[in-house]
Amino acid sequence: METSWYTGEAGPHRTWYHGTVATGEHTWICLACGRRVPLRASACHCGMTRERAEAEARARLETEAEVERTLARRPRPGARLPRVKAGPLPSDVKGLLIGVGLVTLVGLGWLAFGPQPEPIVPVLGFVDAGPPPAVKPTPPPAPPFKLPWWK
Repeated sequence: METSWYTGEAGPHRTWYHGTVATGEHTWICLACGRRVPLRASACHCGMTRERAEAEARARLETEAEVERTLARRPRPGARLPRVKAGPLPSDVKGLLIGVGLVTLVGLGWLAFGPQPEPIVPVLGFVDAGPPPAVKPTPPPAPPFKLPWWK
């Protein structure tokens, strides 16, 4: 016998996971509200019958099995898909590509050879003259008498 997943005890049970019906020795689990319902009760307090819950659980299992089969048929991630040879481009796509290329070329030309910025007009008549011209150093003046005077 297998061990019950919710009690840890051995016993006959049927388990469907993900909001499912589990039949233990004394209870079944309602799919609608999640309560454990005694086996002697044919319906839960919420109105779900045991037969309907089991039918829905079987339908969910079949749906999950279909999903798993579909996923198994899909190519694995990273698998190479066969190349499909593309036909010639339609004329409207060609025209769009040519138009985008021309607009790009004109824009780059305008950026490279476009108008040059004008000099800034001084505000309130102030014009910066820039740094003053460099002054040539003058030689030191010669003294009126010969140095040293004691010789």
